[in-house]
Amino acid sequence: MISVKNVTKKFGRGSNSILALDDVSFNVEDGEFFVILGQSGSGKSTILNLIGCIESVTNGTIIVDDVDVTKMSNKQLCAYRNKNIGYVFQSFYLEPAYSVVDNIVLPLTIAGEKRHIKDAKSKELLEKLNIADKAHAKTSTLSGGQKQRVAIARALVNDPKIILADEPTGNLDSANGAEVIQILQDICKSGKTVIMVTHNEEHANLADHIIRLKDGKIIYEK
Repeated sequence: MISVKNVTKKFGRGSNSILALDDVSFNVEDGEFFVILGQSGSGKSTILNLIGCIESVTNGTIIVDDVDVTKMSNKQLCAYRNKNIGYVFQSFYLEPAYSVVDNIVLPLTIAGEKRHIKDAKSKELLEKLNIADKAHAKTSTLSGGQKQRVAIARALVNDPKIILADEPTGNLDSANGAEVIQILQDICKSGKTVIMVTHNEEHANLADHIIRLKDGKIIYEK
């Protein structure tokens, strides 16, 4: 379980500081499809970055499986992220000159993983996400929906416990957006926890658990 307890996040200092999150608390159960809903500037992406240990809290704690990640050193945080977190972004952040396979296995390449392991994992994910026919294509030649499938495969390649998805359908048409939501739901069914940030009400209503943010505060939870 992920437990966010009385988390406050400020950017900047003194009179120039901005309060992004104001004493936010909630729990995410293992295997849950959890959605953080809100408009731009509500603080939803900030929460995702705190859970993903990209940003640090100003006050409060984030407990994951009984471990307080807010107390970790930078070295511990790097190891934690590599093992436990997969990130999916709105803008894909793929290497356009690389092939689909090379993009998928990039985290394994950085970690110095052996070739046969990379080949096995990429093959499994290519088939799972129905992009095996694009394995050796450059990502610059793919459609938006195909690019997001590659990005999801890359997020899954290290077999993380938690997938963080930041507006994953934001750059997709409705049909491709619906397919990505279905993929995320299937990932949950496989036992992983998915936390998605969105402003799309229709997609949010498909979640197991929803919180709505406004001005850094939770104003609704279901």
